[in-house]
Amino acid sequence: MEKIKALLLPLALVFAAIAVFEFGARYGATNMRAHAIASELKFPLNIYEQASATMDEGSKQTFAMLIDNGIAAGAIHRQVWYLDSKAEAALDKVLAQALALRGDAVAERFTAMEASEELPALNKAKLAEIRAAVMEAKAELVDNAPEKEAETDQD
Repeated sequence: MEKIKALLLPLALVFAAIAVFEFGARYGATNMRAHAIASELKFPLNIYEQASATMDEGSKQTFAMLIDNGIAAGAIHRQVWYLDSKAEAALDKVLAQALALRGDAVAERFTAMEASEELPALNKAKLAEIRAAVMEAKAELVDNAPEKEAETDQD
């Protein structure tokens, strides 16, 4: 029993170090993923903004789908509570631009997918979660954006 007692403190320290390392790695990876989502969304968004007038309908739909998928990934990812302020600002900037461009079409796309009879209930629940995150991001970043700018100007 004495040998076990002598091993408990070093063992506890090892597990604590593993937990701290895991939290740090998760925190860093989450922030880098936010930057990656933002940068991956910029490319199709810029092309869509600049060339949508000259695109054929198939190309418009393809780029709209790419942008909608990026918006969904970003909207879900911005709900992570331990997201760094710089990563969140980069993600919010691109999401605001994309949501202003796409408008309610993103939520309509996920609503139409939810209405499909072929999807299992689990996928419908995930789609509802994505739609709610997109609508929340749109409300915060686009609909209420002038209110936030006015608040920061007054401070």
